[in-house]
Amino acid sequence: MPDRAGWQAQSTLYADPGKLLTYENLPEASAELVARIDADVDRIYDQVMGRRQAEYERAEAEGRAYADAGYTGPVPPMVQSHAAAKGWVAQVAADDILAVSAAWRTAQETLRTQRLLRKEQARNALGSASLKAIEATWAGFVAAVRAQLGIGGA
Repeated sequence: MPDRAGWQAQSTLYADPGKLLTYENLPEASAELVARIDADVDRIYDQVMGRRQAEYERAEAEGRAYADAGYTGPVPPMVQSHAAAKGWVAQVAADDILAVSAAWRTAQETLRTQRLLRKEQARNALGSASLKAIEATWAGFVAAVRAQLGIGGA
């Protein structure tokens, strides 16, 4: 039984010599938090991209190709449709596509980093207080990302 700074743990039974024994179902609570973390990220992806991932990736690729060509030559269809919808010239539309894509890529990297970190912390939590702290940190992070992406609520 490993020693945890005065606490001793085996499976999910926690004991402090000065307190009554308590039983916490940490594996179940941890699994629920891990599932919630994945579901929260899935909802963010759905709200930002929905079923348009292929469309957005194509627009990003065409915007990048057009910018890399010095904004010369034929305007790619995805750039042209964006320019026409906004009433912009092709260069402004391509730059906008690339700016939005860059912001989303950064958000994806941050979401992945935090998702993996918090899931691992939840799996290794040593008590319900620790799980609650991880959950609160995650909830704050999700709210901040939603606000940054302009998608609001859950």
